[in-house]
Amino acid sequence: MQVAEAADPGLPAATKDGVILHAWNWSFNTIRSRLPEIAAAGFKTIQTSPIQGVKENTMAGNLWWILYQPINFNIGNAQLGTREQFRQLCAEAATYGINIIVDVVANHTGNAGIDGSLQYVPAYNVDPSIRNNPYFWHQLSGITNWNDRWQVTQLGIGLPDLNTSNQELQDKIIAFLNDAISLGADGFRFDAAKHIELPTDPAGASNFWTRVLGSLNNPSSLYNYGEVLQGGADAFAQYANYLNVTASYYGDNVRHAVGFNNAKNVNMAFNFNAANVAPSKLVTWVESHDTYANLGDESTNMNDWQIKMGWAIIAARAHTVPLFFNRPAGTGKFAASLGTAGNNLWKDPDVVAVNKFHNAMAGQGEYLRNQGNEIMLIERGNKGMTIVNLGGNAAINQPTNLANGVYVNKATGSGTFTVANGRITGNIAGGTIAVLYNDTQSVNVTFTVRNATTVMGQNIYLVGNIPALGNWNVSQAFGPGSTANYPHWGFTVNLPVGTTFEYKAIKRDGANNVVWESGANRTYTVSASTNQVSFDFRN
Repeated sequence: MQVAEAADPGLPAATKDGVILHAWNWSFNTIRSRLPEIAAAGFKTIQTSPIQGVKENTMAGNLWWILYQPINFNIGNAQLGTREQFRQLCAEAATYGINIIVDVVANHTGNAGIDGSLQYVPAYNVDPSIRNNPYFWHQLSGITNWNDRWQVTQLGIGLPDLNTSNQELQDKIIAFLNDAISLGADGFRFDAAKHIELPTDPAGASNFWTRVLGSLNNPSSLYNYGEVLQGGADAFAQYANYLNVTASYYGDNVRHAVGFNNAKNVNMAFNFNAANVAPSKLVTWVESHDTYANLGDESTNMNDWQIKMGWAIIAARAHTVPLFFNRPAGTGKFAASLGTAGNNLWKDPDVVAVNKFHNAMAGQGEYLRNQGNEIMLIERGNKGMTIVNLGGNAAINQPTNLANGVYVNKATGSGTFTVANGRITGNIAGGTIAVLYNDTQSVNVTFTVRNATTVMGQNIYLVGNIPALGNWNVSQAFGPGSTANYPHWGFTVNLPVGTTFEYKAIKRDGANNVVWESGANRTYTVSASTNQVSFDFRN
């Protein structure tokens, strides 16, 4: 596999504007050792597996679910590492501009066994202050009707169900979350959030979400979302009033769109199918750890190409926060031990190209087009476009809002595309993506031409060997300058950082008669830090 070269990651300031790497089952030290690569791959945020103590110390990869059977609300377990190692991870991640989100299990604890009589009984090593308090538990039975909202929030999902309405238990959860924040956590993913009651539930309502989230330190700096799997009595839109939510139906649509267990059809990937929840409140994925790892093998048999094409669709889009699930390394579904890094698809050059496109397009809207059933064009404002081609070699000829020019594909499919007169044209190879945008930073450069006296009808202009200054064509020169401080003339030109060019000031009248500065051409290299240039007009 090709590996993307390290580069300036250009990560956005906030999780909401970037993409998440779900470092599933990676230990804290494993994540730390790969932070430079993760930053270079364009991931703003890393999501860890649950960091609470768990009922067993097994490291077998097929027992991944052990991390979702906690015994306390303390930081550290055998699989991921210690509290101090978590602190070190957060501190080092911050130096790369990377945020850390923690997976939190607040709905249930580990059970005493898989036998029907034990699965709703708390494990024997659950924190005694929790296990022995009868007010901390719902009844020891499971959901039988998933369309019954009371059952969904008040009964178990195969594990002992915590009474999350109890404020003493809430205090333990709040203390745990604030401890993680004190060590550097930048937000939380709440496991099984759909099974924790809302203040608006018709039966079994509680203040869990308002009280817990309202008690967190530095709330404005956190990114919190809940696993609210769609279907049954999910109350999906209501959860979005308190935290961000998971667009699980959309993930299924995207998998089908790229041809997994379905004929390829990009039209299936247009609608988020999220109960009219604003896209900015959604976390999107091609697959999650549940769709991959659960017994149903919902997404397990997807191939790498399908995952990449699906990722190109969701990560090129606006508003949502895309999450890239990292599968275990090796051959087989669970070849890797817990604590080790997964496979390398997260740093595939095409995945990286789309990550960087997503970051560069922060704040831009989107316009979606299709060209048949196998080509999707995702346009972001007037800055860039990603084209996903699920079919064979194709010629692109579509309307666009992009600025005129030639765009070079930043993904491995190579090729160039031309924008002229409101249309984009070019050729894209079958089964590839095209990532198109100009990622050069531009700055406003202020030029002051001092002591440039003129006669009636004359003005001062700048002319040089770049298009912005007319390419030495005096009739296309930049200006005239501002005379607010005559005989000094002011100009502000937006130019790409790093551009080196030659130029001069000229006097020009309405008949295009020109008086050039004397002497050699001036030269300048555009700099973001030194962007003010002053000089005297050489007569």
